[in-house]
Amino acid sequence: MLDILYIEDNPDEADIFRRLISRMEHPPGFLILSSGSEAIDYLLQQGNYQGQSTPLPHLVLIDLKLPGHNGFEVIQQVRATSRTCYLPLVVYSTSDNPKDMRRAYDLGANAYLIKPESYHQVSEMMRRAIDFWLTQSQYIP
Repeated sequence: MLDILYIEDNPDEADIFRRLISRMEHPPGFLILSSGSEAIDYLLQQGNYQGQSTPLPHLVLIDLKLPGHNGFEVIQQVRATSRTCYLPLVVYSTSDNPKDMRRAYDLGANAYLIKPESYHQVSEMMRRAIDFWLTQSQYIP
């Protein structure tokens, strides 16, 4: 089962995420993709994923600065497709620029989280976000 799709091109950030998940009492299933283009292909079952039965995640965590298609483009394409239009999309970015926040929300992001600087803060934010989006929030698949 795929609980979380994390779209992140920074290997250090991806490694931190893996370590945080591995320390959870009930770790969710996850997949990390390193480009916006690959994420679009995966979610929309096109490109290398065409004809495959790719499971939809219960939560998409997405960075904004990605190779290929950026996070904004991913959000826009995901929201424009009936298969994925209701997926919970949470931006997880270092950008605290209000223009980026507004644009993400205008395109259909459900939430916008700014990456904290310390490992402890990242751990706490991830734990709370995962708890909310995977156990308390409901969405229509």
